[in-house]
Amino acid sequence: MVPRYYEVFARKSSDDALAHVGSVEAPNDDLAQVRAWYIYDQHSWKEMCVVPTEAIIPVRLGKHSTRIKMA
Repeated sequence: MVPRYYEVFARKSSDDALAHVGSVEAPNDDLAQVRAWYIYDQHSWKEMCVVPTEAIIPVRLGKHSTRIKMA
């Protein structure tokens, strides 16, 4: 089984935005969740999420993008 990489996001309270706290390597989603809780347990997180790295789509300005200027 080929390991996958996951990005870990967490927040300390419902008012906080999710913040990137690190990454883990795991063969499946379930083990990624367990590893994330184990590795990043230094805070009492209200919520933690893991996202497969390949699912993240970077947003970049390219030749077909439009910039919006504020007046």
